[in-house]
Amino acid sequence: MHRIAHRPGISLVELIAALACAAVVLTVAVPRLGRTRDARAAVAARDATAALIARARALAVAHGSSAVALDPHTAIVSLEAPAGTTRGADLHLAAGFGVTLAVDHATGPTRLDFDGLGSGRLVNRTIRFRRGQEEARLSLSAWGRPRRW
Repeated sequence: MHRIAHRPGISLVELIAALACAAVVLTVAVPRLGRTRDARAAVAARDATAALIARARALAVAHGSSAVALDPHTAIVSLEAPAGTTRGADLHLAAGFGVTLAVDHATGPTRLDFDGLGSGRLVNRTIRFRRGQEEARLSLSAWGRPRRW
């Protein structure tokens, strides 16, 4: 009588079952990863804008005044510093972070002015950074102090 030797390995049924389990896990995980990526991009854009606003306030204290221009149509945030100071690069939020920009109570470009004390004049605004379904917000008080949420 001949015995058939058992070869180590997996059967086709086991392979199909393992691939089906992997497919189920991926269908659950991939959308969550996309939302996480969108949320992180919105938060990074918000934090970069907050840093630019902090720089504008510091320049205002050092040199008497400065401003930040927000253009929701192009999603560009730029620092308008006094003459003789380093201006720095504009933030291209759409190209750099893939986000859109919206400023509450404004239909077009908005300018946030800071005086020599670093206080904002008519700054009281909420800026929304959106990518996909995710959103990050930056609120500025009438004094120009940022609040991230």
